[in-house]
Order: sequence, then C-alpha cells, then structure tokens
Amino acid sequence: MKRNKNFSFYLLIFICLVAVGFLFSTLTLSKDLRSKLENMRFVSKVYDRQGKLIGNLFSHRRIWVSSQNISPYLKKAVIATEDMRFYRHFGVDPIGIARAVYQSLRPGGSKQGGSTITQQLAKISLLSLDRTFSRKFKDMFYALLIERTYTKEEILELYLNSINLAHGNIGVEAAARYYFGKSASTLNLEESALLAGIIRSPENYSPFKHPDTAKGRRNLVLKKLMEQEYITEAQYKTAVTKDLGVVPWQEVTSVGAYVLDYLRDLLIKEEGFSEEELLWSGYRIYTTIDLNYQQEAERIMKTLPHYSGEVQPEAALITLDPTTGGILAMTGGRDYTTSPLNRSVKAYRQPGSALKPFIYATALEKNYTAASILEDRPLTIPLENGKVWSPENNNHEFKGKITLRQALRESVNTIAVQLVEAIGIPIIAQQMERMGIKSLVKEGQVNDLTYAPLALGGLTKGVTPLELTAAYTSFANHGNYVKPSALIKILDHQGKVKKEFRPEKGKPVISPQTAYIMTKLMQDVVENGTGWRAQLPKRPAAGKTGTTTDYTNAWFVGYTPELLTTVWIGNDRQEKSMRYKEGIIGGGTAAALWGNYMERITSHLPIQDFPKPTNIVWANVDPETGHAIPAWVNKNSYKEVFAENKIPESASYKIWRWFSSWPKKGKKEKSPAPESEDFPDNTENNRIEQFETLNFNY
Repeated sequence: MKRNKNFSFYLLIFICLVAVGFLFSTLTLSKDLRSKLENMRFVSKVYDRQGKLIGNLFSHRRIWVSSQNISPYLKKAVIATEDMRFYRHFGVDPIGIARAVYQSLRPGGSKQGGSTITQQLAKISLLSLDRTFSRKFKDMFYALLIERTYTKEEILELYLNSINLAHGNIGVEAAARYYFGKSASTLNLEESALLAGIIRSPENYSPFKHPDTAKGRRNLVLKKLMEQEYITEAQYKTAVTKDLGVVPWQEVTSVGAYVLDYLRDLLIKEEGFSEEELLWSGYRIYTTIDLNYQQEAERIMKTLPHYSGEVQPEAALITLDPTTGGILAMTGGRDYTTSPLNRSVKAYRQPGSALKPFIYATALEKNYTAASILEDRPLTIPLENGKVWSPENNNHEFKGKITLRQALRESVNTIAVQLVEAIGIPIIAQQMERMGIKSLVKEGQVNDLTYAPLALGGLTKGVTPLELTAAYTSFANHGNYVKPSALIKILDHQGKVKKEFRPEKGKPVISPQTAYIMTKLMQDVVENGTGWRAQLPKRPAAGKTGTTTDYTNAWFVGYTPELLTTVWIGNDRQEKSMRYKEGIIGGGTAAALWGNYMERITSHLPIQDFPKPTNIVWANVDPETGHAIPAWVNKNSYKEVFAENKIPESASYKIWRWFSSWPKKGKKEKSPAPESEDFPDNTENNRIEQFETLNFNY
C-alpha cells in the first residue's frame, strides 16, 4: 500500500512538471508587458510653449542604440561579469543560483548574486526594486517569459539600454558619451570593462567619485574576461596597466531642472499619472514655460553674490502670465547642481510687507480711498493674552498725517496695523484667502488671526513664492485671481493626444477699479518708494517690497501689463539674518534682481500702459482733508485716482460737478485729459550700481 502511495505521489509531481513545462513552452510575455518592455526606448520629453525642447522629464540621460552599434568588447565584458552562462540558460540559471548559494554560505566565501541578465531586465523594467522573496520569484517567472518572447540578442539590447551607469546615465550609449566622449560602438577593451564594472553598484564604482575603487573593479572585469577566454593573457596584462581614460568631469545641469522636478510632482500627485508610466511611456509634454525666460531666470540667479564666502543666501524666482496663470519661468535656487530643493514651491517663508497690498485692497473695497488720511503715530494694541503690543516703523519714526498712497509707498507699519484694527481681523483674513493666500494658520495657540501676522506679514507658516505670485494676479489681472498652471497637453510617443489642459477661468475677488487703483499705488512704490530699484526704462511697472524682521527674508513681487514676477532671497535656516560685512540684503536687493531680469525679458515687447477699466476718475484732492475739490479751490491740490462711485466729494466739488455737467450750447463735452505718466530712465549700469550698494530696504 505504501509503495502505491509513493508511486501516486511521484506520478502527481511528474504530471505537474509536465504541465508546467507545457505551459512555459506555449506562454509568452503578454501584450501589455511586451509594450512596457519595449517602450523603455522612449523617453518622456518636456517642451516649452513654443515647442522648444526643455529636456527629459526624468533627470537621467538615455540614448537608445541597437545591438549592432554596441562594442563587442562591452557585450563580452557584461556577460562575463553579470551572467557568464547567458547563452546557455533559459532565463533562470539553476547552476548559477547553486554556485551563488555555495559561495555565500561556505566559510570565507563572498556573497554573490544568482540573477541572470534576463532576470535583471525583468526587475529593471517590469518590477519594483524591493528585495523580497515574492519579487524574486516574480523576476524569475518574467525572465522565463521574456526568454520565450525575445532572442538572446534582443534581450541583451534591451538590457544594455536600460542599466543604470551612475550620474544620471541610463544605458551604455549615454554612459559612453558621458565618461569617454565617444559612442558605445567605439569603446575599446578597458573602457568596456570599466562600464561593465559600474553595473553592480553605480555609486560605489563611479570613476569620478571613487577612481581607485573603479579601477580595481575594472581590472576584476578584465580578469574575468581572460578567465573565460574572451581575451588573451597578454591583452589582460596590457589593459590593467592603463589609466581609466575618462574625460574631465563637469557636472552640467540642463536648463529647466527645477521645472522638470515640479512637473514630475504635479503629474504624479495632481494629475494621476504613475511614475512608471511617465518613466517609460515616451510622452511629449507641452508646457506653459518660455525657454527664453527660463534661461534668463537661471542666469540672473547666478548673479546673486556669495556674501562672506558663504553658499547662502539662496533665492527663488517665479514668472506668471497674469491673465492665464501660466508658469513661464521657475527657479528654486541659485544653482540646481549645488541645491536641487525647489524653494519656489517647497519653502514657506514670511512675506513681510509684500502682504500689505492685500490689506489696502480690502480697505479700498470698503470705504477707504487712496486719498484717505490716517495718522502715523505710536500705537498700543491690547492682545488677547493681556499683553500690549506697540508696533514700530522700520526707521523708528512717525510721520503724522499721511494718505494711504504715501503709507503704501513708504511701507508704513502703523497704518497697516490701523487698517486691520478698523476693518477687522476676520474680514482681512477672509479677503486674503479669497485673493490666493491659502496657507494662513487659523487654529492653534500660535496662529495668523492676530495683528502682527496679518498687518506686517509675519505669518506663522508663511507662503511659498508661487503662492504669493499667484495671489498678486488679483491685482495684475483686473481683480481676478487665477490659479497657476504649467501644462498645455500631453502626447503619446505616436503623437496622439493623451490629455489636454485648459487654464481655469479667473475668479473675481476684488473689483476691476480696486485692482487698477492698487496697480497705480504699487506703480508709485516702484517710481518713488521702496521699490525704486525695480524701475524699468520707460516701461510701467508696479510692485511691492517685503523684508522680514532682522532681514531673514527679502521679497519683491511686481508686474508689468504683460508679466508678473516674484523674487525671494533668504537663508535656508530661517532664523539666520542676511546681515553681512559686505552689506544688508532686503527687499531692495530683490527689487534690483527683479529689475535686471524683467528688463531683459520685456525688451522685445511694445511699451504700453496698464489698461484702465471703466468708472475710473482722476480728481484733484485737498491735501488737508483728502476730499476731492475743483483745482482752483486750493493751489496745493494734487491728482488722485478713484472709483467713480467712491469719490470723497467736498461741497465745492459737488457744486462744480453740478455746474460742469450742464450741456454747453454748440459745444461737445470734452473728454477728461489723460493722466500724465512719467517713467524715469534707468540704465543697466545704473541698476547694477544700485544693486551693489545694498542699502537698507523696507
């Protein structure tokens, strides 16, 4: 009976083995997996709004080459090192696995891998890199299917074009050009051995980072080639004496590296693409980026001096099309090679006085005007914790009675505090959020629903440069907030549309009249106030500086009728001041960078004024009362801009308007004279001199 049971057991095993063998003799790789494997030759590329290539979506370099364009030396070196029985196994090598297990377990033995080239290809292209038993069994299974689907030469081609060879080089062609300045087809024996040696551990065997280790590894590959009779002993002895022969190393970052990082995150986190899909699908991704602006942005970042020999401070720059929200340029630091952190979207920093325009806009939406008079005076503000807060101006002086225009132009702190106090913290905070300041902290023991954070920009969490730039579209886009966007369309490798993107319609957050008046007030900031270093030759510009306590952050957010740009400067350690022996960095320094950059990217654009909406009136104002008057009433009157329904009319102005509105016999009513605009000329050399003085900024 026992013999019959054993016979039945072995018969069952035999039938199972026959069934498995039959299965594998008929199965091949599925269509989806074949597509995935073969699509590795396609690299997803990113283009600017004019169709110019920015670069590969992923930072690696890959240049696909056919098997016949790869040096025979390199093929032999890889096979000798990675899979000596490549041409004799069926995807999985039982002998190789047994040898690896024996070497790993025997006393004094070295740990070895038993994966074949086909298994490594399956792992690279079809699986994750996790070191688990389930993943190991899967790569064995897929290796068997790959061998049933492709010839050995096709498998080798796929593998040699997919391996990581350090420094962002994927595949042997990119690596050959990077290390030796030549094609993979022309690699000699020792060069081929060096590349084959890198495969096992790219970072550890980099000839630039670890030249001695790399040379030892290369010589080991040469020894394997000799032992397996691919080369003679004489060839081996000659090759091991030679230097590595790599070309001098220069780590060059392509233009747009910060943009490419941002796009990858955007596509994966917000648009539902997987990293694997983006990596291997060969998409053509068209964006709102303007490559010319991007190049100029990266150039201007490198002009920021290193103070006291330090790498810091860092900087970021964002340019938007204010009407569509399209991101035209983005830099997240001085130089991607030294610091790849994209501060334009990942660094939350206090905006300082760059937040004040949102308070003034809220005031204009209420019953205030640009001519409203408030008193710049010492304040004592009782706080909820029982303490008293006494805000001060930057120069520790008080000016007495001043208009809202002058207060914004000179960035007067006490006026901003009084506006928040008069209008109310909840209303100010709500309006800021409507206009795009999304990161206000409204709960917890430390929050932004107090006077200092809202009035002076000392926010608890802070804002990113992109967030603050987008919020300024409320001013630059006629009162409409526009969400930033970066994508236009995505095509697959055959040119078919995968997905199209439409910019979101602007959301009205303030009236067009308030937006225009704020633009005129911030134009005054640039022409006569704290932002004077941002002046552009004969071209109108509006904006606001921002400098936080002890010069830890410096901002300038500004715009022309066509473009909106933010420059931020600061140390990565937020508490560290930008006071250096060479000078102090504040909002004026950011304004100078902004001016240099904007002058260059707007040079091809026609000069035009900010468009004026309907129901805007320029009226003469009594400087003593802030009320509109006829010009002849007070010779010291000045012109101010108002929304037509919010003119603070004096009695004399009402009477004058009444009389002037009578129709004149035989005469047509003349249109009011256009506003006179004077734009100070400012040359590039003058601005550079201003930049280098590094005076105190507000």
